[in-house]
Amino acid sequence: MKTEDIGKICPACGRANDCQMGGDKKCWCFEVPVDKAKLEQALEDKSKDQCLCRDCLKKLSV
Repeated sequence: MKTEDIGKICPACGRANDCQMGGDKKCWCFEVPVDKAKLEQALEDKSKDQCLCRDCLKKLSV
């Protein structure tokens, strides 16, 4: 993964993650309840500085 893709690409599936953290509004990801242990396991070999896309995050939803 390229450095410029961090924050734009989902580390789990490689698609755009539509991260809103850089914007002036609250990101959609705050509305998806996720089990912390599942999230840590999903990102075990990935960069922790990247956001998952909506579909991948919903798969970890509690």
